[in-house]
Amino acid sequence: MKETKKLRKEIDEWISKNGACDVNIKDEDIILFDGGLFWIDSKKVKRHKVMGYKKVKGGSQIIFSKKKIVNDIENKVILWIGELDSTINYLTRLRNLLNKKGFNTRRDIRDLSKDKK
Repeated sequence: MKETKKLRKEIDEWISKNGACDVNIKDEDIILFDGGLFWIDSKKVKRHKVMGYKKVKGGSQIIFSKKKIVNDIENKVILWIGELDSTINYLTRLRNLLNKKGFNTRRDIRDLSKDKK
């Protein structure tokens, strides 16, 4: 969808009333900031390096190195249980706004994977 001044103004007004996010109209992304509806926890971890893939019956298997270890960062999103209903309500209001403005929010990730086959 093309970003217009009117659309940007309406979305910015909604965000100023409801907060917690931003909307990238061109890329059709919703940007949720750390500390708004959830927080992001990061920790340093060591993982075995992926060396390759081995064909096995029914798919493939990842082969890990027993000696090579790489440093990595594990990120996870934490959502407060006590605010689950208010978070769902917030996202529902955002979905309603985007649907009114012509965005298709009814796509499912499972539908996207079928398109690639």
